[in-house]
Amino acid sequence: MHLLKLFESTSTMRLRPDSFDDLYLIERIVAAGDNIESKSYRRFKPSEGDVGEQKEVIVKISVEKVELDKGASKLRFTGKILWGRPEEFIKLQSYHTINVGIGDTLDIQKQQWKEYILKRIKQSVQDSKKPRIGVVALDDEKATPAYIRGYGIEIITELYSKLSKRMKEKDYGIQREKYFLEVIDAIKNMKVDIVAVAGPGFTKDDIKKYISDKGIKIEKRLVYIQASDAERGGIREAMQSDAITQLLAQEQIKREFELLNKFLGGLNFSSSFYGIDQVTEALEKYDAAVVMVNDSVLNDKNIQHVLDISDRQKVKIEIFNSSDDAGAQLANFKNIASISKRLIE
Repeated sequence: MHLLKLFESTSTMRLRPDSFDDLYLIERIVAAGDNIESKSYRRFKPSEGDVGEQKEVIVKISVEKVELDKGASKLRFTGKILWGRPEEFIKLQSYHTINVGIGDTLDIQKQQWKEYILKRIKQSVQDSKKPRIGVVALDDEKATPAYIRGYGIEIITELYSKLSKRMKEKDYGIQREKYFLEVIDAIKNMKVDIVAVAGPGFTKDDIKKYISDKGIKIEKRLVYIQASDAERGGIREAMQSDAITQLLAQEQIKREFELLNKFLGGLNFSSSFYGIDQVTEALEKYDAAVVMVNDSVLNDKNIQHVLDISDRQKVKIEIFNSSDDAGAQLANFKNIASISKRLIE
């Protein structure tokens, strides 16, 4: 996520989502009554009965409905037009839908930006700068180690095997082993927990066998993925693979379940609380170290009241993805829960 500007005088934030996760976050923080402004298209009909043509416009709407189209990776905001330009293509108070995708810029205007929402957005901005996963796309000629960051692919270097079919078998074997060791060193030096080794042919399988046969210890989780080449295209294929998508989701779920397990363990010792009333009571007694809340209820006024108290007390707020397994479990506890300081200290 890129936070391009915060206009404090109008309570407006300009954002540019860089990933599907960013679109998902924006869907959760925009509520009915917020205003959205972005580039869009309107069909302009010069005269009655004319088919008309699509015209590019800048439109500001009062949001009534928000939808996330996972297939198209698009956010759709529907509401009445408050303002727009060029004026000749705009009809105020008519309904319009703004489509926002990855890389598009939009302005979100709220009556008030909650501090915990601001923190969540700023965290997303920081997360986009960190490498989420490493990929090494390779074949028998070349290896391309890269980081996958929130904003895209960052190639670290390029390694060449220097192998030739004209080499003698012994020389070929020595050079091939040298190439493998260079790739393994690059993997070890990556500042991530997960590295995908991707590529065409058998090279990725051969290096997997080499690591196993030599008993080489790599303090990272390695996954092996089929890709068409050892270039940026192969890295992009690895990024979009089901295996990587599931791994990233599992890492987030793992963190959420660690908190949930602490919460569940504290239920028998009156150290865990759930539901608005219990969590509010825990906060009033200054006995909440962490508050967990599902993102699906962030726009609920009663939930916001509890989170405002948490924020004033500097209590850590963990926002769960309501669509994953941990979020589903939290929903069984009325979508909001807290852990006593006794479980954390």
